[in-house]
Amino acid sequence: MAVTFVLLMVLAQAALAVTARNAATAAVAAAARQAAVATADPDAVEARLLAALRATVPGAGPDIHTSVVPGAVTVTAAASFRWSPPGPVLVPIDFSVEATYPRDVPP
Repeated sequence: MAVTFVLLMVLAQAALAVTARNAATAAVAAAARQAAVATADPDAVEARLLAALRATVPGAGPDIHTSVVPGAVTVTAAASFRWSPPGPVLVPIDFSVEATYPRDVPP
């Protein structure tokens, strides 16, 4: 009986980890696309990325690091945070997500 409970807990935490990773990947990719527009403010996009991660990633700790770096050809958005699942924490997981998107440069 105890083994079943432990296996169920591990399975639930693995599913929640996949959900958190997918939500973080979508938020970072959206931030890279938003920052690729020529008139976008990288600081405002980074603030929206932080707000999106806090709102959509379950279990993301308060210490979320984000960055949006516009380059000459591409924009890179990144986020890293420690994820703690709801319930008993077996092992906290560190996520690091990065997305690059080509800049929208006028002709």
